[in-house]
Parts: sequence; C-alpha cells; structure tokens
Amino acid sequence: MEIVGDIEYRKLQVTGGSTFIVSLPKKWIRNNGLSSGDVVGVECLASGEVQITPHEVKQNKRRVSIDLSKFPQSALYDYLVGAYVCGADVITITMKDGIPIQQKRIIRRFLRDTRGMEISEDESKKISIISLLNPNELPLQTSLNRMYLLVTSLVEDTLGVLAGDDKDIISDYEDRERQIDARRLLVHRQVAMALNSPQIERGLGIDRYQAMEHAIMANYLERMGDHAQTFASLVDSDENKIEFSENQMPMAAIPIWLSSLRAIIRNTYSKDISVLIKAKQDLAKATVGLEHHENELMSSRARATSVLSEFRISEVVRRLCGYSIDLTETLINMLIAGKTEAYDN
Repeated sequence: MEIVGDIEYRKLQVTGGSTFIVSLPKKWIRNNGLSSGDVVGVECLASGEVQITPHEVKQNKRRVSIDLSKFPQSALYDYLVGAYVCGADVITITMKDGIPIQQKRIIRRFLRDTRGMEISEDESKKISIISLLNPNELPLQTSLNRMYLLVTSLVEDTLGVLAGDDKDIISDYEDRERQIDARRLLVHRQVAMALNSPQIERGLGIDRYQAMEHAIMANYLERMGDHAQTFASLVDSDENKIEFSENQMPMAAIPIWLSSLRAIIRNTYSKDISVLIKAKQDLAKATVGLEHHENELMSSRARATSVLSEFRISEVVRRLCGYSIDLTETLINMLIAGKTEAYDN
C-alpha cells in the first residue's frame, strides 16, 4: 500500500478470473460501524473516480462555538452568517461576563434573516442555536423560484403604484428584500452541505457542478432583489415626482425584462437552449436602449430632480437586465455541461 498525501493507493486483486476486488481501510470500516457481510454503495462518478458509501450513512453534525470575548463583537452577525452558510447544525455563543443586550439583538436579527434556525438554550452567558431544517427537504430550484417570484412581484407592484395604485402595496419592500436574502443564504447553506456530503448531494438530486451553478444563480437573483428594492424605494419616496410614459424608456424595458426572466426561469425545467439565447438577445437589446436613454438624460436641460429620478430608475432596470443576462449564461453553461461526454484519447 502506498500513501500519497491523504490518499491510500491499494493494489487490485482478481478473484474467480473476472472479479476485481480491493481492500477497504480498517479505520473507515470502524468509523462507519461496518462488518463482514454489510452492504456498501458503489457509485461511478463522472470524473472517473469511484465513490463508496455505507448503505446506511451516519449523518455527521457540525457545530461552531463563538466566544465573544475573543472576537470583535461588531462582527457577530458576520460570524453567525458564516457558520450558517458553511452548514453548522449547532451554533453556540458564549461570553464569561454575560452576553450584552446589543449582541442578543444581533442574534435575533440573524434568526429573522435565516431559515430553519431556532434558539435551543438561552442563558445569560450562553446562547445555543440549532438547525431544524433538513437540507434535503427543500429543492434548490424551489428557493430560486421563490426568489424569482419575490423579485418580479415587487417590480410589478411598483409599476402598479406608478399607474395609480396605492403605495401601501409596496410598503413592505424592505421585508421582501430580506426574504430574498434569506433564500440566497439558504441556497448557499445547502450547496455547502452538498459539497461536504454525498448523501445530501444525492438527496437534492444534483451533482457538485450543478450545486455551484445554483449558488451563482441565487447570487444574481439576490442582486436583482436589491435593485427591485431600490426601484420601490424611489417610487415610494414623496421626494421623487416620477412621471414616465410606459411606452418609452426606461419603462418600456421592464416588460421585456419580465418576459425574458420568466422564460429563463421556466427553462430550468424545459432546458431549451434556443429560449435562453432569445432571452439573452432581447435583454441585450433592451440594455443598449437604456444606455442610450441615459446618455440623452445626461445631456438634457430638464429639471435636475426629475432627470435624476428617471436616470436612477433607468439604471435599476438596466442592472436588472444585466443580471438576467448573467443568469442566462449560467444556465447555458449548465446545459452544455450536461451534454459533454468523457472519451478516451
């Protein structure tokens, strides 16, 4: 047996003239509670490697401890999000002199901004947070669909306000944006867990490459959510007097963006590359029109406040189109990757 780094190289043996066998490490056998006669799973991976897993996989739990006396308290939220995204099942926060009320507020904010995390132990010097969500229960595509609906509904409701609807329908735009962020963090958590666990990877029904691409798509949708929030806040503000024609830029580009993004999201199921190409071309054309419109606004002699509001909305729509193009390219990459085949030189 030869050991190189963390890999043990073992010789193949032949039995019965046609069956190849290889011994398994004793440490791995003991750690998984296996014995002679037990069944293991053998999976041939696209990389050419073989993956061996116990028939009944013991799910390893991960935990993180955060001692506030050893870390900057201003960074607690970032530590909590980092622990959540990396797949921690238990997060423990401690401080020997007692956890300040400001830090408890940050913990409550973290619980609001994530999914499936609850406090299991709440003491003056120690707070424990546990995960209640099975990563296999919610497909990644479900979260992406929810993000898509939140983004598009916020833009559509904002258009409704411009058309005369009551502003109350977009009064919750900050909460909607937080929901989009929470879904993005959940996707990142599931992807990280899938990369560390073949069992979770199989449960989600995707391979590692697809998992990473889903994380990228979640990032694009989250950024669209940021710009949808900006659009809503501009329209909701009483300081902005916005009067645009729906048949002219930038408003004329919004229906193009909506229909293109709808086609893109639906195509994650139909997998028709021609639909993606058309959506990308339509979005690119709209982007050129928005850039031309913004150049005209820059040279306009109209009132500065009116021009500024229109310019900012045009920029929002242009960025929505841009991130949708990025999303399209990611899906094209996934479709092409699914068509590639290994071959021998």
